[in-house]
Amino acid sequence: MSLAKLKNALGAVARPNKYRINFSIPSAVPVKSDLANADLLCKATSFPSMTIGQIEVFNQGRKLVIPGDTNFTNSWNVTFYQTEDHALRKDLISWMVAADHFQTNTHSGNPNSILGELSVEQLDSAGNATAKYTFHNVFVQEIGEVTVGDDTLDTPMEWDC
Repeated sequence: MSLAKLKNALGAVARPNKYRINFSIPSAVPVKSDLANADLLCKATSFPSMTIGQIEVFNQGRKLVIPGDTNFTNSWNVTFYQTEDHALRKDLISWMVAADHFQTNTHSGNPNSILGELSVEQLDSAGNATAKYTFHNVFVQEIGEVTVGDDTLDTPMEWDC
């Protein structure tokens, strides 16, 4: 295959550093940070993976494999840079507490008040969205640790959610 044909087939390739995340924390969760900064603080994320299950059908001694249901990954991970006031992290912890407050042994009791919507978009070189994946009815399942240490003098703090 010639290089010209490859360039023609690829066109403008998607760049892994051209993306944008959007999310809305449910209105029942008290928010103190500027959620518009969440996209700026996002260091890395991913597009969702999906698979099609298989159904094995046996007929006259033969096994036929046919496509089953489509499954999406049940979790979506985002790595954020930490601000000095930990505002975004605190807001996501508030979201977790609204869903299940283990210290007071209380639940929200209303799924609609704790489920949000998140999305990730692929951007072209001009910053326009070319693909968008939206996650509906989501909640914070895990907030990762923040590691501190004397050997990380010129390194920004990061955490996963």
